Formats: sequence, C-alpha cells, structure tokens
Amino acid sequence: MKNLKMIMNREELNTVLYDGKEVDTLVGSYALGGELLDEALSNEYKTITCFFPMGDEGEFIEVDDMGYVVADSIYY
Repeated sequence: MKNLKMIMNREELNTVLYDGKEVDTLVGSYALGGELLDEALSNEYKTITCFFPMGDEGEFIEVDDMGYVVADSIYY
C-alpha cells in the first residue's frame, strides 16, 4: 500500500481522528502497530473499540493479521 500511515498508540489515534484531522475512514490509508496492534490481535475479532473521547459510541477499528485497517466505524 502506498503512503500507508502507522498508528502506534491511542494518543496517536486521538490525534489522527479528533485533533482537526478528521478522516472518513482509516481503511486503505492506515495500519495499526505497537500497543494498538497487540490489543487488536488479542481478541477474536481483531478490533479495538472505545476510543471516542467522550465514551463508547460503538466505534471500532478492525485489522488483518499484519495490522492493516480492513474495516472501521468512526464517530465524530
């Protein structure tokens, strides 16, 4: 994937999603690494959840085994 960006932790995720850099989707442009990838791969659905700053709004990011984002639902 060209120009793929890596998000390593929840602070970086917050910056990408909510600090004036709103994106519609992470699919095709981002991958998770570090502690976020470890978290995603630790459950059967390969997802991370509960990252909206105000609480759980049903958002999720799903990755494949390599950390590439394959699906997401982002709440703004």
